[in-house]
Amino acid sequence: MNMHLKKNSTLLILWFLFASLSLHHAVAQYAVSYYGESGVKTSNFTDFKITTWNVEWLSCLTNGPKDRELQINNVVSMIKTMNSDLVALQEVGTSNMYTTIDTLVKRLGSEWEGEIVPWNTNNCSQNQGIVYKKSKVNFINASLIKDGGSSYSWASGRFPALYEVNLVVDNRQIPISFINIHAKAFADEVSYTRRRDASIGLKDLLDGSAYNTKRIVIIGDFNDYLKGTICYTCGGISPYKNFMDDINNYRGITANLNTVDHIIISNELFDNYLNNSIFREFSATQTIPNYYTTTSDHIPTSVTFRMTEDLSIVDFPERSFYYVYPNPTTGQLTIKSEKIKIENIAIFDIYGRKLSFHHLITTSSDYKIDISSYPAGIYFLQINGETMKVVKH
Repeated sequence: MNMHLKKNSTLLILWFLFASLSLHHAVAQYAVSYYGESGVKTSNFTDFKITTWNVEWLSCLTNGPKDRELQINNVVSMIKTMNSDLVALQEVGTSNMYTTIDTLVKRLGSEWEGEIVPWNTNNCSQNQGIVYKKSKVNFINASLIKDGGSSYSWASGRFPALYEVNLVVDNRQIPISFINIHAKAFADEVSYTRRRDASIGLKDLLDGSAYNTKRIVIIGDFNDYLKGTICYTCGGISPYKNFMDDINNYRGITANLNTVDHIIISNELFDNYLNNSIFREFSATQTIPNYYTTTSDHIPTSVTFRMTEDLSIVDFPERSFYYVYPNPTTGQLTIKSEKIKIENIAIFDIYGRKLSFHHLITTSSDYKIDISSYPAGIYFLQINGETMKVVKH
């Protein structure tokens, strides 16, 4: 990533989140604003609650909950109670006679929209779809991913469904690729191997040039754990170990939950995941009488992402006297100045909170600083009043 060296004399926060904000409810857009000398606002952020939910044979008359009408109404009620911005659904039936997603959207109301790209078109097929709030999400396109593992590995044709959307932050559109999966079920060794092979095929695809710079969310019913496995004779190794081991590029943010419904994100979203926001929607299920027999045998899992406008886009002069490298860094930074001695260095996080301040008793043209103890993410160095963005891996 190129360094952007900018001039700024002050970095102020005008307002931040209200202390009483609950992450378990949808949030409207909050402006966290940074001001330079001209007083021009430079950043907004918006929180997005994303949920994955296997809705157990939704619209199928022969499997799952027996009362299809009651199940549909309960799913609508749950989505409204969770108040998510986007819900990735698994086991959704669809056909020319009964389009389940359209029924859900109609009952959810005019603020909602939905999409489904089926691998099989009947009301007992187990397809992966999405529903979302139109004010927060713009749908771009959808397709099945057929080159990320064989049909056999993906439960005999239940390929991952790719949903390309833009998240709306103020006037900015932020592209996200949601890959909604429903992996092969059951705890036997053959099923485990099919899940493992599907995971290998998908990761090989995502590591390639077509995807490796995109913001990726792999979401859905993985039918296994991210740590360990449901297969008792498979050595205790997750079939998704390939993703979990690649800590520089992927993060299984649901790995510590006792569930097979998971979310894995690519490193382009590491800074946007709101720490400790992952949770299972037990309280929402308690609003539905006899939830497990009338609605689903899965508990929805939700997470919050905080999407921020680019803080490097500010009204500072382009000229600078300082060089900072390496950027990105794993911890050690070297700051050099050709013309001006370094006197003060401050470090801020992405929300404008000052993390450290260094006042050099003896001014220098060459200074080293260690940020290895900081979590991976985006930070801002303010050097003698000039500000630049650095990335910590």
